[in-house]
Amino acid sequence: MAELTATAPLNPTQLQQLELRLEQILLRRFGELTEQQLLTLLDLKPLTTIQDSQFALFQRHFVLYHLLYRLAERWALSSTAYLDIGLARIKIAPWQDHLPLLTDSKAAYYADWQNYWRMTPVALSKRLANFWQYYQQRHGVSSSTIQLNDDEALQLLQLDWPCSLSELKKAFRRLSLKHHPDRGGDKTTFVRISLAYQKILQRL
Repeated sequence: MAELTATAPLNPTQLQQLELRLEQILLRRFGELTEQQLLTLLDLKPLTTIQDSQFALFQRHFVLYHLLYRLAERWALSSTAYLDIGLARIKIAPWQDHLPLLTDSKAAYYADWQNYWRMTPVALSKRLANFWQYYQQRHGVSSSTIQLNDDEALQLLQLDWPCSLSELKKAFRRLSLKHHPDRGGDKTTFVRISLAYQKILQRL
């Protein structure tokens, strides 16, 4: 594992305060919470001045998941509660000795602040494109069976042409959150939205 030399975007005191606030929220809300619910309850402010909503969300997401994995490890050591950290959703359950130990490989990624600082808006766009491909394969929805022309993509995203990159990203974020399967949405609609986003992004 690489040596952790990069500094956090928040000072140690701020991180500790956020971790304690997160712990209080989770211990009051046994069950399942979405990432968006946690970000709202935690009131984690944007950490960048870059006008890119997806990039700003990535940075808040990284800090949240850094704290979640820190908390999960601490809870496991003290047998406080069990934290199952998934994609856009977190489950909290009372501790039981037979539950598996935390072995999530993503914990190392979120522990390393170099991963936070090396991410750029361009790199994030590429990463999201790779994620959609992975998601489609995982859920058995093939993009080759979904054909969208530019007009259909714009209609699906509820946009008019011409549109700005900011408008495109805002529409995509709003619709992808609404239709995300982890929030009860339809997986085919979710994939169609991601394909429409990629199509209009290429046109821009």
